[in-house]
Amino acid sequence: MKNQWRIILGLILTLLIVIFAVMNNMSVPINFGLKKVSAPLVIIIIGSAFIGAIVIALVTTTTIWQQKREIKTLNQQLNEAKQDIEQKVADRKQELERDYNNKVASLQLETKESTVNLNDDKNSIAQKEND
Repeated sequence: MKNQWRIILGLILTLLIVIFAVMNNMSVPINFGLKKVSAPLVIIIIGSAFIGAIVIALVTTTTIWQQKREIKTLNQQLNEAKQDIEQKVADRKQELERDYNNKVASLQLETKESTVNLNDDKNSIAQKEND
């Protein structure tokens, strides 16, 4: 919809330029510095509008090309950053899993040692009672 309005606006402006140019059809002198030429004003107006359109198209095309190149570079940087983050997350996850497994193993060892000590205490109490 946005592009349709641009086309309609461009056609209206072009129509206004053509009407203005046709209304001014007298011959006028043009000084190019080294040479002086006489041409109908309608040609000068339409030619000036055409040259202006070409200049705008060149500037716009160059800007769009630079923006596309910058977007491509930024997308590459974004993908690299995502991969780096994913790698760091995976590394951190592995580190946390190792710590967790070490703590679980340590607690299991402590539990076994406590069980052995408890059993030893029970046996010593039982021997004291038997004596």
